[in-house]
Amino acid sequence: MTGLEMKYFVLKPRGNDIYALASRKAMMVYSQAILKENHQLAIDLAGWVEKEALRANKLDTIPTI
Repeated sequence: MTGLEMKYFVLKPRGNDIYALASRKAMMVYSQAILKENHQLAIDLAGWVEKEALRANKLDTIPTI
């Protein structure tokens, strides 16, 4: 792969555009994946997603994948 090769990728969940929505969905998938390993981090991420979704007036619940 050329061009986009890095160690980290940053998501921005705030906003109501397609990028913010995709970021929130990605955060929920990550949260679900780590739930057994780091329950508190998973809960905190889901809460953050819910807060940003409500703020954006795009979603009124936590997105499900």
